[in-house]
Amino acid sequence: MATQYKFSYAKTFKTVIVVICLVTLAIFGKDVFERHFFNTRLTVIPDVTGLDKKEAIKYLKEAGLKVKVINSKTEKVPLDTVYNQDPRSGKEVKVNRVVRIWVNNGEDVKVPNIIGLELLEARSRLKGLNIQIETIDYYPSNQKYNTILGVYPKPGTKLEINQKISILVSSQQMIDPSVMPNITGLDLNDARELLKQIGLDIGNISRTSDPTLPVNTIISTNPAAGTKIQRGQKVSVVVNSGASVKKRARSNEEIINRSRDNINEREIEKTIDDTINQIDNNTPKTPQQNDKQQNNGNTPASPPNNSNSSNGTSNEPNGGGGDDDD
Repeated sequence: MATQYKFSYAKTFKTVIVVICLVTLAIFGKDVFERHFFNTRLTVIPDVTGLDKKEAIKYLKEAGLKVKVINSKTEKVPLDTVYNQDPRSGKEVKVNRVVRIWVNNGEDVKVPNIIGLELLEARSRLKGLNIQIETIDYYPSNQKYNTILGVYPKPGTKLEINQKISILVSSQQMIDPSVMPNITGLDLNDARELLKQIGLDIGNISRTSDPTLPVNTIISTNPAAGTKIQRGQKVSVVVNSGASVKKRARSNEEIINRSRDNINEREIEKTIDDTINQIDNNTPKTPQQNDKQQNNGNTPASPPNNSNSSNGTSNEPNGGGGDDDD
């Protein structure tokens, strides 16, 4: 018996919608793929040094380039003027290449008021402002050990480019050779010299990363400050190793292009799913589908069909084949 196929308008319409969406995805996906991996359009980087920041950004964008602005202070050019760029001008690069420009924002760096802070906290604050310490001098004082007593130049003073400062730190009135001094916040070499004065030396040196502190700053000690010690004892220290090595970060261009591609793919996939769901919800069911859904699992099973009884014969033996002879 030949199998009968029933034509379903809903299924056909759904298939057409899916095909249209796939074709659309292929067209846009091809454009994104070619633009991202086979970008053969080239442009020449213009020279924007000496230009106003807004004007420089305009020229770079007109050349099909992207711009990253780095603000810093210099006395070479007026305010809001570009004084450096990378890559250099005249270089032929692909369209959408990121060009970094350095702009003079004229913001002066001033010496912060760190007087009264502990040395470790003061160094962390100076590190955040990119201010380097040239010298640390110690002076006996009633203040807590390692407290900042003074700073030169004085707080509020404008610093020249790469200018360093000097600080004055309180020391103990008299170092007790039987008590471990507080050397946290000191540079490793300065701490070593201080420990030599009481017959101690640095033993095991462990390193950890703390980006808020300068490299080689002592973070903790064992034994801890104030602990009873013996002459000749080795002191274990934990020292800041600086920022940890990170994997090469993706460029801004790579991040932007990748995010844009992901957004396009997600939007198209979501559109396809939403369209199919709407078709399923709005398509009326046929009577056969309703009966099948209502009777699903509830139709009683038919009794088994006995093939021998269907032709009217019996399995019982013939009792003599006819009339009885009495």
